[in-house]
Amino acid sequence: MINFNLQSWQEEMSGLTFEFALPTFKDECRSKTSKYLAESAFSFIEGVFFYHLPNYQNFGHWGTTEVSKQHWSHIRLVLQKLNNKLEQAEYFHQLKTVLYDFQFIFDEDWRQDMVIKFAEYKVNLSQMISQIIEWFDENIQKYNTVFIKGI
Repeated sequence: MINFNLQSWQEEMSGLTFEFALPTFKDECRSKTSKYLAESAFSFIEGVFFYHLPNYQNFGHWGTTEVSKQHWSHIRLVLQKLNNKLEQAEYFHQLKTVLYDFQFIFDEDWRQDMVIKFAEYKVNLSQMISQIIEWFDENIQKYNTVFIKGI
């Protein structure tokens, strides 16, 4: 089962997670001010960051990538477009043009799980995207930049 919840810091976090961090904590691992997302969930939108954030292409999946206000405004529009298509889609394959084909990270088991449980997962994926947009919007206004820390 894919966990699409954007999580706050917990003492015992399991699995591979991405961390969304504020600039003051970019060098600190597992900050209490950060938000966390399971790799399996982030994989559905990771292509958006990969293709629209040049620095992410340099090992962003495993390293730390800065997201500027300028880059975020473009990524935000792409995520909103994805969310709009998601709400209208009846089947997972209808999202192919907005998910990007991010094969080298996208696990086939996660894709199959999404295909089978699409009706259930699409609501969770949509909520996740909305929560990410909300968190980035709030913090990019305060700090002008935020960081994505890969697994």
